[in-house]
Amino acid sequence: MNAALHTESDAVARLAAARPMVVDVVPASEVSAHHAAGGVTHAGPPIEPERMCAPMRAALGSALWLEGVAETPAAALALVEDGQIPLTTNHDAGGVGPMAGVVNPGMPVWVARDEATGKVAWCPLNEGSGAVLRYGADGPEVMERLKWMRDVLAPEVRAALAHSPLDLFELHVQSIALGDEAHHRTEQGTALTLDALGIEHPEVRAFIAGNGQFFLNLAMVFAKLALDCAADVPGSPVLTAIARNGVEVGIRVSGLGDRWFVGPAALPAPAKLFPGYTPADMNPDLGDSAIVETYGLGALAVAASPLSAPSVGLDVHAIDAIDAELRAIAAGESPDIRFPDGRAAILGIDARKVAATRLSPPVHTGIAHKQPGIGQIGGGVTHPPLQAFDLAVAALDAR
Repeated sequence: MNAALHTESDAVARLAAARPMVVDVVPASEVSAHHAAGGVTHAGPPIEPERMCAPMRAALGSALWLEGVAETPAAALALVEDGQIPLTTNHDAGGVGPMAGVVNPGMPVWVARDEATGKVAWCPLNEGSGAVLRYGADGPEVMERLKWMRDVLAPEVRAALAHSPLDLFELHVQSIALGDEAHHRTEQGTALTLDALGIEHPEVRAFIAGNGQFFLNLAMVFAKLALDCAADVPGSPVLTAIARNGVEVGIRVSGLGDRWFVGPAALPAPAKLFPGYTPADMNPDLGDSAIVETYGLGALAVAASPLSAPSVGLDVHAIDAIDAELRAIAAGESPDIRFPDGRAAILGIDARKVAATRLSPPVHTGIAHKQPGIGQIGGGVTHPPLQAFDLAVAALDAR
């Protein structure tokens, strides 16, 4: 069987060699054939609109209403349910999106390219935290912010990129060394990005500077593209995706291409909730941002970022023990990305090691309220279901 070839090292080498550069910001329809055909995408593995969690359904209807396909979000959602608007996952359309991850054709997205392979990936721009579309909030202020991002923010960023593309690999090397983990703490990456872009527009500068999570979406497109470079190595158990839709969690492995292996989405545990909310308010695991952990950062780099630990309910004194434990499921170590204390970051996750150790990789995540219209209510840690890893390993063995 191919598993005997131990080809995971080939996928790790490809992952280490990837050098994603952000080269443009364009409407999704200009980089994705699915969006060009009028389609819409969502986070996680495939799911029918009727089975979507409430925050994703709210985001889907609102994004399409913003696109102008119907007079109300409810009417727009009905068009998707009726099959009149094509629906697929972000991953299957070549990109990623945080939380609900809904991307409509006109939404501006980062475009990243790996020059050595010619591969391209995309991700929308970050809205900020709290009451935002990706968490299922759909009020007038949410829609106005999205319009401003389309009409003001995106053109300014695109003009800056025309002068100098963003070297995402170098930004990660620097930001992790300064104490980010690239998922729940991205303040250093955001500051470095703002400096690199050199934007002078005062409103745009203030928006980026005041949004510590702005770099998250760049970390996502970086990880997505690098992992796409590591895909399709025969027999390789290296993960190439972890994605959640609020109902199920799906994973992909290099040796099995675009095939999804799924299990039920769990609630975050531990969780650090905002005042006034309880665990009963939480929506199950949601979003494509776990692609950051799939690369080896985020929760797998918590020891680089003590400041990230309390925001997801972890004891800062436990982060070194967490790091030591997680090395058991690592596919490799980064030759270039290092923590502030000099230790190498994990590079990739080995699905066979996860199945054998029963240690599911943690994911640092924002938490959406289970009801639409409210938005983010905290942060926490989730774990993909071991069932998905068992299914993937069985499929590798059957090859």
